[in-house]
Amino acid sequence: MKWKDEQVEKLDDLVRNMNEGLPELKGCSPLASDILRTYIIWNCLYNICHEYYLFVDGNDSIDREAFWQQYFSFVTPREKYLLDNPLLMIAGDSFFFNRMEFTLMRPFDPHFMSTHEIWEKNKELLLGKLHLSPTNFSYQVCRLRDIFTVLKWYKTDFDAAAEDFAHALPSITHPELIRRAVLTYREYVKENELQVVEQKPMTKGDSIFQRIIEPYKGNVLYVDFWEMSCGPCRATMLHMRDQVEAHKDKPIKYLYITDDTPEQCKSFLEPNNIKGEHIHITRSEWGYLQERFQFTGIPFILLFDKQGKLRKDATVEQLLNE
Repeated sequence: MKWKDEQVEKLDDLVRNMNEGLPELKGCSPLASDILRTYIIWNCLYNICHEYYLFVDGNDSIDREAFWQQYFSFVTPREKYLLDNPLLMIAGDSFFFNRMEFTLMRPFDPHFMSTHEIWEKNKELLLGKLHLSPTNFSYQVCRLRDIFTVLKWYKTDFDAAAEDFAHALPSITHPELIRRAVLTYREYVKENELQVVEQKPMTKGDSIFQRIIEPYKGNVLYVDFWEMSCGPCRATMLHMRDQVEAHKDKPIKYLYITDDTPEQCKSFLEPNNIKGEHIHITRSEWGYLQERFQFTGIPFILLFDKQGKLRKDATVEQLLNE
């Protein structure tokens, strides 16, 4: 507590100096000056919160609620510039809001409560103990951070997700945060509804592709659709030779799928030492796979992780590391 009081005193001195005018900011635009001033304040508050987190985390020998109230009592009279400032999003970093969320805004985490029950309890504490406004900017950011962290655990339980989101939204008043909240929730629904749609009965294309990859289960799969008449396809295969060789002892298979016959491909594959699994399918099977993966141009490359999930967000190296 003594250390905290010293830090608050330094914070007040800094604010006093800034209000009198900092020669270091001479020539800055008003916005740049405001961002730099906010950064100085953010840094002080972050340090104070960080020490609180280190002291309280795992310390069961203290009365947490009383300690929390006493420790953060300095915030209320300084709320306007400490918490209710959108420039904190620029001047700080994600760890600032992490410390806000897990120290000042959410000091108690009774695991038997639902997310919105925890925040209702916390709102009561903030209003009743510290007399902070539930509409200050930092509170709104932390509320959204928490809700969207939890959403990923709901997956396709849309009712529970919608309930938590509905409880959070009334406390969000900043227009940009409202916009981001709605867009993020929309992306969550789109992503997870797509997973539900993908659980529909297998199509002919699904069946063909499952038959192709069945022997290679448990490996990362690099799948390349190509044809001999395609110059870029051949160039890509030549470019990949070193990677294929480098990964020959690793859990990855390079699958080259074409509707050309082995005889048609032989004149290119053998002289150029194109390693990998060469899979030849019929023209009709090619059509079903085009429909399944929605491609027309080639080369068309897909990556699947070791669980067989299509991954558009990763590289071969990342999937191997996983």
